[in-house]
Amino acid sequence: MVFVTIMREESTHVQTMLEKPYHQKRPHRKSRTGCRNCKTRKVKCDEARPSCRNCTLRRENCTYPTAPPSSKSDSGSTAIIRSSRSSLISNCAKRSSAPVFLTEPLFRPSGKDETDMRCLWFYTHKTHESFASDVTKSSVTEILQFKVVELAFQAPFLMDILMSLTAQHMKYLNMPISEERALAYRERAFRGYRHAIETANPGNFNALLPASLFMCAVASTQFREEGTPPLYILDWILVWRGIGMIFDLVRPETMYEAGVAALFSRPPVDINTAALHIPNNLLYMVTSIKPGDEGFHNVDTYYDTLKFLGALYQELSENGYGPVFDLRTITFFTFVRDEFVELARERRPRALVIVAHYLAFAKTIRSETSWWMLGIADSQIDTICDLLGDPWASLLGVPRGVAATEDRDAIARILLNNSAWQPPKPDGMSLEKYNKIVDNSGVEVAFPVGLGQVTTGQQPVSNRISEVAGLEDLVNMAIR
Repeated sequence: MVFVTIMREESTHVQTMLEKPYHQKRPHRKSRTGCRNCKTRKVKCDEARPSCRNCTLRRENCTYPTAPPSSKSDSGSTAIIRSSRSSLISNCAKRSSAPVFLTEPLFRPSGKDETDMRCLWFYTHKTHESFASDVTKSSVTEILQFKVVELAFQAPFLMDILMSLTAQHMKYLNMPISEERALAYRERAFRGYRHAIETANPGNFNALLPASLFMCAVASTQFREEGTPPLYILDWILVWRGIGMIFDLVRPETMYEAGVAALFSRPPVDINTAALHIPNNLLYMVTSIKPGDEGFHNVDTYYDTLKFLGALYQELSENGYGPVFDLRTITFFTFVRDEFVELARERRPRALVIVAHYLAFAKTIRSETSWWMLGIADSQIDTICDLLGDPWASLLGVPRGVAATEDRDAIARILLNNSAWQPPKPDGMSLEKYNKIVDNSGVEVAFPVGLGQVTTGQQPVSNRISEVAGLEDLVNMAIR
């Protein structure tokens, strides 16, 4: 793809300079004060100082024959452009200390307007970092920045998802983006994703892999909007289960062949050790169900889910906040069983109690790269507590306490029931051991000899991916 090739050539150099934000090109005019290199090649020079764009891209020394003449119009339109640029940088700086790099694409693919190109370019330089944690970024950055864009040009539904995700990110950064366009992107993203799943076209399978991940962020928009359904968390879980189903249905070799396996890295989980960290009141909530009681046949489902919740307690207790804790928290719902999702969507009290405790952990996510996780906890915790009422209040004290505070260390003390807890000192542990492909039981996948060969007789993934249950309800709700 020409666009992807150009991005690769510019990516390294563009990180050293902050250029003007994307805007529509001016009508062509002859350059009379261009640099010597452009005059020699007889190409139009943009006369940028100290280095014009052509020399910048070619990494050549840019020299001008004479100083540029002063212009009275500098206080006019040029000043407006500078003001717009300063405003953009300022807005981004309010959200993040990291610089935001923007540059102008060298060409516009057919069917893409100025807003599309601005979003696409912002994705390649900033939004792609939304799924690159400190644990995984060494292996996923190039996939997110280039491979995914290449797939998006082949699969329009993935392109719509990228546009929706980026528009959402720009709104978060207080950057100018049309609300009407942002809504249009989101509607197309949900419709396209649903159609791709329903049709199960084998040619779309590689694009469906990253799409399932990005849709978790796209679907999080409604947590931060007015009119969010009271228990929207139960619909959001469905999107995460789309990723869990990929691990159930897709052989890791197939993900490697698609070139996107690293996007699905998750920290390994020792569920037997994690079970030791389940809070006693939650453990008793499940073990106290006796044969003949309503819900006895769901005991194993509840207990298995509590084991993965125990992994969050274990990580916080042993290592404190950090990239591994964040990644465990973010990927929690990819491990839970479909049976638990159904129990939660049926509003079974024990399932909702577990969801409320998860939300207490989710509130601690403060990473700028996980901006799409912000704002999902408090209102949902309150709704669950109000719905379950006094009979379950004793099991909801921790989520209620977390919802009432914003101090991250105070949240940890509430979660761990330890008023003396202090953040552990960083021990310089290697993050690589947490950047693994694991199955839905938390065990690292061991690849056989002949990586890439799929077992004969396996049901085609393209025929099975359409089994994602409940997605249609979520799509219909999102596009209403």
